[in-house]
Amino acid sequence: MSISDKSRRFSLLALDELEKIMQKYPSMPKINSLGEEQISWLNERIRTFHESVVKTNCKRFSFLDESKVVRNAIAHSTAEVSKAEIEENWQKFFGFADKAKIELEANIKRSDSNRKEIRKFEKFGSSKFGNELERKQLSQALADEMDSSLKDSEKLDFAETQSSKEVQKFLKAENPLQKSLLDFAKKHNELNQQIQSEILETLQTAYDETEITNPENPFYAENLFVQNANQFTDEDLLKNLAEHKAELCTTPTGNDNSANFDFYQKKYEEILRQAQNDKNPRGDAVVERSRNHEFEILARNLKADLQKSLTERYTAWQLEEIDKKRREYLKELYKKIEQFKKLEELLSPVINNFGRLWDLSKGNFNDYGFEILKDFADILENDESLKELANLIGRQEAEKEIYEKELREKVVLKTEYHPKPAYRGQISGLRLSGEITSALPSELAMSKNPATQRYFAQKFAEKKLLSYAYTNRQKTYRTETTTKEVEVAKKETEQKGPVIICVDTSGSMQGTPERVAKTITFALAKKCLDEDRKCFLISFSTEIEVQDLSDFEKSNGLAELVAFLRMSFNGDTDASPALEKSLELMQTNKWKNADVLAVTDGEMGGFSAKLVSDVNAHKEKKSKFYLLEVGYSGNPEVIKVFDEHWQYDTNARDSMRHLVRQLHDSQFV
Repeated sequence: MSISDKSRRFSLLALDELEKIMQKYPSMPKINSLGEEQISWLNERIRTFHESVVKTNCKRFSFLDESKVVRNAIAHSTAEVSKAEIEENWQKFFGFADKAKIELEANIKRSDSNRKEIRKFEKFGSSKFGNELERKQLSQALADEMDSSLKDSEKLDFAETQSSKEVQKFLKAENPLQKSLLDFAKKHNELNQQIQSEILETLQTAYDETEITNPENPFYAENLFVQNANQFTDEDLLKNLAEHKAELCTTPTGNDNSANFDFYQKKYEEILRQAQNDKNPRGDAVVERSRNHEFEILARNLKADLQKSLTERYTAWQLEEIDKKRREYLKELYKKIEQFKKLEELLSPVINNFGRLWDLSKGNFNDYGFEILKDFADILENDESLKELANLIGRQEAEKEIYEKELREKVVLKTEYHPKPAYRGQISGLRLSGEITSALPSELAMSKNPATQRYFAQKFAEKKLLSYAYTNRQKTYRTETTTKEVEVAKKETEQKGPVIICVDTSGSMQGTPERVAKTITFALAKKCLDEDRKCFLISFSTEIEVQDLSDFEKSNGLAELVAFLRMSFNGDTDASPALEKSLELMQTNKWKNADVLAVTDGEMGGFSAKLVSDVNAHKEKKSKFYLLEVGYSGNPEVIKVFDEHWQYDTNARDSMRHLVRQLHDSQFV
C-alpha cells in the first residue's frame, strides 16, 4: 500500500537524522567523553528524529512509543536532567536505532512519486545515483531545495555523493538575473516540478551517454584492454609487457595511461635474474614459490596502476562532459523561463493554467511574436465588451434533461392507543396495591376482624391488597418511515466541446474588419486554451489555410496563432471550402460535435445544396453554426444557413458592446 507524499517526506527526514547520528556514533557514546556542545547536538538530533517520525502519521512503527519516551526525557535542559539520566535515554535510543532504520526504509519503499518522470527515475534510474532508496532521497532533496516555502532547516539534506553534487550544480545561479528567473520558476508549481524532472532526466542522459561501456565512449577500448589484462595470469602479463603496451597504445586513450611499463619490465627481469642466482638449500620449489609471489605482487600493482589511471582520466572526462550538458541545458532553461514570463504577462489574466505551455519550447525555442501578441492582448484587456464576447462564445453549454430512479423517504403517521392510569369509575380489572382507597371491600373487611387484622397489616405493608385497576386508552401518533422508488428529472450540463473558427481573409476584409476578426480569433483562442478546449482555425479567401491551435506540444499552436495575426488579408471570398473542411473535421472523434464560428464581411456567393444539407445533418447532431458578420453586406441565402447571426457595425461607436447585447438576446446563451 502506497504512503502519502507527506509520510514519505518525513520518513526520509527521520531516516536522514538517524543516519547522521549513526554515522557520527556507530555505537552509543559515553557521555563523560563528550563536551556540552556534542551532548546538545546528539539530543537535538534525537528530538528532531522523533518529531519527523510523528509527522509521518504512521502508527505501525514499533519503536514509536520508545522514541516518545526518550524524546520527552531529553527535551529538557541538561541542568534539569542529570548526565546519568541522559545516558540512560541514549541507551534506549541506540537500542531501537537499527530497528527504526529498517522500518523507516520499509515505509519509504512503499512510496511512489505522483509524477511519472520522477517515479521512473526512482525505480529505474542509473546506479550512478545509488539504489532505489538513495534515488528517492535525492529526488526529495531536490524537491525540498526547489520549495521556496521551506526554511533551510526544514529541508532534506543532499547526500555526500558525486551524483548529489552534480544535481546541486543545476541550482546554483551564476548571476542575479538567473537567481530571479529561478525564483520565479519555483513559485509556479507546474514549472517547478517539470524543471525537477528535466534536471534528473538531463543528468541521467549525461551519465548514460558517457557510460564507459558505450562503444561511442573514447575510453571504451582502453577499458576493454584493462578488463582483459585482469584475466591474464601473472606470468603471462609480465612476460609479454612489450606486446601489451603496444596493444594499449592502439586504443584512442591508451597513450595517456600513466602505468609505467618500463618500470615493470625492469622489475620483472630483476626477479628472473634473482631467481636464477638464488640457491636455496631446501630446493628449487622454494625458489619458484618466492619468484611467483613476487610476480603476483608486481602484476597486481601493474593492474592497479592501469585501472587507477583509467578511472582518474575517465572520471575527469565524464564530469567535464556532464558539465557541458548541464551548461547547455541551463542556457536553454533560463531562456525558457524568461520567455515563459513574457507568455504569462501576455496571456494573463484570461489563461490561468500556464503549466502546459512549458512544453512549447521543445526543440528550438522560436520567436513567438511577443510584440504582436502584446498588441492583441492589450486590446482584449482594455475592452471589457470584447472580453465578455469571448466568454459568451466560449460558454456554449447544452443542458439536457435526464430521468433517474431514486429511493425517497415517505413518512406515514399511524394512530396508536396506549393504556394510561386514570380516575375511578373506569375499572379495567384488578391489581395488587397498597392503596386503601382502591382496595376491594373484602380486603378492607379483614381490618375489622381481630383474627385477620395482623394478616391485613402484612398485605398492606407489602402492597399486596387486592384492588381495583383504573385505566384509560390515550390516543397517540407514531411516525413510520418507508422508501419509495420515483423517477426524478435532472439537468445535466454537457461538457464544452471543440470550436472551429473560420475567418474570412479576403481583400474586402482589410481595415477594421481585419482587426476585428483577428482580435476575436485571439480572444477565442485564449478562451479555449483556458478551458482546455480544442480550437481549430481555418482562414479562407480563394483557398484555405488550417491551423490547429490546441495541440501546443505537437504543432506549436501559439506560433500558429502568431502566424495568423501577422498575415495580410487579400484575395477573393469563397467560404464553401472552409465549411467543407469544418464538416470533414467533425467526422473525426477529436472534433465530433464541434461548434463552428464563421467571421466574415458577408461578401460571398451562396452555398451548394449538398453543403447546406450536410450542415443541417450536423445541426441534428447538436452541433451549432454561428455567423459573425462584420458590416452589413451579408448574403441572405448564406445567413439563413447558420443557427445564429450577429452583426458588428464598423461605423458604430460602441459596436462591440452592441454585439455583446445581440449575443445576450439571442438563443446562444
